[in-house]
Amino acid sequence: MSRTLYKQDILEILYGATFLGAGGGGSLSFGLDMLEKLEKQGETIELELLSLDELEKDDYAAMVAGLGSPVAMLEGEFGPDAVNAFKAFQRGFAAEGKTVKYLYPGEMGGFNTFVPMMVAILSDKDPAKRIGFVDTDGNGRAVPELNTTLTDLRGYPPSPIGLGNGTGDQIIAYATDDKAAEVIARQLCMAYGQQIGFSTWGLSRDEMKAHSSVGCVTYAQKIGKVFLQLMADQNLNPVEELSKVMEIREICRGKIEKINLKAEGGFDFGTTVILAENGARYYIDFKNENMLVRDEAGKVYLTAPDIICFMDTDTYLPLTNADTKEGMNIFLGISPVDEKWWLEDFKAYECWKPILEAIGYTGDFVRY
Repeated sequence: MSRTLYKQDILEILYGATFLGAGGGGSLSFGLDMLEKLEKQGETIELELLSLDELEKDDYAAMVAGLGSPVAMLEGEFGPDAVNAFKAFQRGFAAEGKTVKYLYPGEMGGFNTFVPMMVAILSDKDPAKRIGFVDTDGNGRAVPELNTTLTDLRGYPPSPIGLGNGTGDQIIAYATDDKAAEVIARQLCMAYGQQIGFSTWGLSRDEMKAHSSVGCVTYAQKIGKVFLQLMADQNLNPVEELSKVMEIREICRGKIEKINLKAEGGFDFGTTVILAENGARYYIDFKNENMLVRDEAGKVYLTAPDIICFMDTDTYLPLTNADTKEGMNIFLGISPVDEKWWLEDFKAYECWKPILEAIGYTGDFVRY
């Protein structure tokens, strides 16, 4: 059944989506800031969330997100970029004789899960006339590249693509494959100051059911409710409380000792070093998102696409790699990604191998 999302619902969703973002998907603070700005601008914070079963067979939904360096987007302004990107995609999709009736998030994250909500809110002053928001996610986590997306790897390349910036530019692109789409989007992203609005993957109801992370928005909200409970009562055990709504294991608690970071080609690369409470060190290698976690002996505890997640143990806030700072007290956990990533008939997980190899890991995938 459809339900109305109000401000509190959106807050809960964003907290949970940040944790599921595996270090990426945009900072929670950025999503919360955008939400507050909409409210200050007089927008009614209200939109409809629909289950896929409520859509007709030929109804289409599209994703819209921000693309670029998380650090750059955290420091800048973002909003019109996404609206312009979605408008461009609507025009390109209409040329194929198709109409986009709904929106869904392209990835989990405190920022990118909110972007399609923001676009829906801005679609009409009257909440009853706004474009609907669908309870699914393109990946069930955040991803660094277009060719590391569940949708693309299960047979749906990003075409057409709508791109937009904050000053009104709207670009429709037709890429031959995911690699070409990545080149187009990343080059424009860098040209526009390491951030750009991005919209694509117009999927029908049945395509979303088969190839996206169904129910992920509601899943994120359940996790977000726990985070707010932890913030209200810090005597609660985080793992015990989170385990009531998700699968999660603790790797360690400790302090961030060092962050090696560089921005290159629209990505943030690096390694986060955690000095655990027991004196051991753990290393999390990332490319925007966390790719693997290992210890001093080289043992790998988890690789992408499964989820490596952070929590600030002083504030109980979920963190991305754009938020982490040396000296932070932190919880490091792992959680399984949507099972669609691991289905043998698609082998979608294979797309992570080149990234893992690029950061020096040539072993097998390590699953939750």
